[in-house]
Amino acid sequence: MKMKLVALTRPQPGREAEYHEWYDTKHLPELVNTFGMAGAQRYKLAARLMGEDPNEYLAIYDIEADDPMAFLSAIGAASKSGELTQSDAQDFGTCYTALFTEHGERVVPG
Repeated sequence: MKMKLVALTRPQPGREAEYHEWYDTKHLPELVNTFGMAGAQRYKLAARLMGEDPNEYLAIYDIEADDPMAFLSAIGAASKSGELTQSDAQDFGTCYTALFTEHGERVVPG
């Protein structure tokens, strides 16, 4: 089944360079390569349209897996075992991470 893992995050104040270095050179590559993801990409907030969320950055991971909970468990186990590089430069008090499965067909122009 095709899924998207999304993460809304922001750096700790004054630690922006460290946060971006970790996210771009360690976190994304480790997740993509360790768990066989199809890819991942980060985005920077351009404008808020609705709601109040302090996070400025979005990461979207493209995943294909049979069991969403088994996939999340594997990430949790790798994190706990130290297989994934951690960083406290991210503000964990505001981050939001969720796994979504496809629902409905993709709409394209036409």
